[in-house]
Amino acid sequence: MKRDSKSKNKNKKNIEYRPRRSRGRLVVGVLEVNPRGFGFVSSMGIPDVYIAEDDMDGAIHGDRVKVVVYGGKGKPYGKIRKVLSRGTSEIVGLIRRIGNKFRLIPLNRRYNFTLLLDDEGEFEENQVAVAAIERYPYFPNPGVGRVVKVLGSEGDPRVGILALMEEYKISADFPREVVEEAERLSEHSTFYCAPGERKDLRKKVALTIDPSDAKDFDDALSIEEVEEGWLVGVHIADVSEYVRPASQIDIEARQRSFSVYLVDRAIPMLPPRLSSDLCSLIEGKDRLCLTVEMVLNRRGELLRYKVIPSVIRVRKRLTYEEAQEVLDGRNTFGEEIDGVLQRLSRVAKKLYSGRKKEGMVEFDFPEAKVVLDEGGRAVDVRVVERIFSYRIVEHFMILANSVIAEYVFNSDIQAIYRVHERPDREKLEQLRRILASVGIEIKRINQSNRTINRLLKRVEGLPFKRLVHTLVLRSLPRARYDPVCLGHFGLALKYYLHFTSPIRRYPDLVVHRIVHELIKEERSLEEPYSFEELKDIASYASIMEEKADELEKTSVKMKIVEYMENKVSECFKGVISWITHRGIFVELDNTVEGFVSTESLDSWGDFYYDEDDFSLKGSKGMVFRLGDMVDVQLVEVDRSANRICFRLI
Repeated sequence: MKRDSKSKNKNKKNIEYRPRRSRGRLVVGVLEVNPRGFGFVSSMGIPDVYIAEDDMDGAIHGDRVKVVVYGGKGKPYGKIRKVLSRGTSEIVGLIRRIGNKFRLIPLNRRYNFTLLLDDEGEFEENQVAVAAIERYPYFPNPGVGRVVKVLGSEGDPRVGILALMEEYKISADFPREVVEEAERLSEHSTFYCAPGERKDLRKKVALTIDPSDAKDFDDALSIEEVEEGWLVGVHIADVSEYVRPASQIDIEARQRSFSVYLVDRAIPMLPPRLSSDLCSLIEGKDRLCLTVEMVLNRRGELLRYKVIPSVIRVRKRLTYEEAQEVLDGRNTFGEEIDGVLQRLSRVAKKLYSGRKKEGMVEFDFPEAKVVLDEGGRAVDVRVVERIFSYRIVEHFMILANSVIAEYVFNSDIQAIYRVHERPDREKLEQLRRILASVGIEIKRINQSNRTINRLLKRVEGLPFKRLVHTLVLRSLPRARYDPVCLGHFGLALKYYLHFTSPIRRYPDLVVHRIVHELIKEERSLEEPYSFEELKDIASYASIMEEKADELEKTSVKMKIVEYMENKVSECFKGVISWITHRGIFVELDNTVEGFVSTESLDSWGDFYYDEDDFSLKGSKGMVFRLGDMVDVQLVEVDRSANRICFRLI
């Protein structure tokens, strides 16, 4: 696939930095190909190395390569000398007949080649399929592939998600031995607790509050007034009773690490026998839990707690919307249930107020909800209102997680913590410069929660509030898992881990096993996990979490693009959410984001990207800045590239 020469020349100052060659040096790294043809190789210790399309020497996106690097330290460029290992063996793509040959055109535009297909395969034109690469392409020649799975027809709205799952190697199916092992499990396991060792809490009025489409229920809440204030119970499904270390279920769960929630389906970490049945806190069913019982005073301050194996029976399953209706006085589920909800709400507000005083960083992002019809086609995109009933569950889960983290830490036993480190000084300085470009002048941003909160409060009610929240979030490091307790910057907590979702997060299951060891009457001298084991689990889980997040967001973006497909030529109001040398990104009120290329601005003058104040400036005096409100028209929707293109009106 050849590059557009016009585009190449327009962006020459940004990507074509190839001075006269001097003697190069060799580095090893992973090739990341841009959909426009060129690529970069990432390697430790040096800036990303630019690779022109005709310098890739047969390498494709994801390959580990050896590169000869030329140029200075700031903008090195290189030529691939050798492919050391392939990162991809199968490609998901669309089958087309070109001439008298069938070819597979990859759906992911980073794979900028085609595969010639064996005519003997059972496939048809316009089908989406998975093909094994039998001979890798060498620019400009195509590769050769063999169809191993047909996913469906191009027009089927469900096929896009199936293709995405194939690309990310995420399967909804479990190996036969895992399913069989799960089916053999009984209602009540005796792995960790002998009969009588569990506390019977079935008379407690325990509630679950979850989304309306939830399939599994990790947590339940109970609360009652006591002399000192409130006795709160956070009851978490005791998955560790059923999933034994090194069992087939455990091996599969560790491999998956997380449940994945796509726009049209959930892919569980555990087989349905566990995730939707034995471990799920279903209304009216006896279920095994690890319960954190906490006594809080009237100000919402923790006085004492204990962790106990328990048996509970959920009294009522509520959705967020149903719980909010009760809190607003618009519905009732009886005096008992309503009373529990009102008490939970009062205490959650106390917890929230206390955390804000401690410096918890709170972002306000609209969440997009894509509405699908029965056939899986997107028919609407709505912004989900974040009602207070969400916060009730959120704040009690944070409380339980922090309590367990401190309990484990003080017990001097190895564990997996959820860590969020302080922001990098350089990123904060870049944030300060970007904010200055939208008129928010700040002399200095330090690495404290309170400074970040003051900044977020400063933009409350302004039209570019969402943009500033996004910019601040980008400047913070990503939360991750680690066997060392490093604290949680965003929550302003010294001790924090994940304990409350063992059905859908493997690190939580690991913590449950560790907690069981701590509450045993006779502790083993040998810890459940070594530091090296926990380090491996934490590192792998952090990688898998990022992969799951990317997959979930991509599935939503895919359906948003599908929804916008029949709105070409319609006009919208939006805000400039990001600017690059290639153009500007515009976000609409319903979170839909599209791109306006610099080429489409030709009638407005010649534009260039000013790196100093993050703006696009034109020869006729027109300037586009972050946060500017603009009117746009939808001109193109490219489903294969997941791309929405606007033009300015």
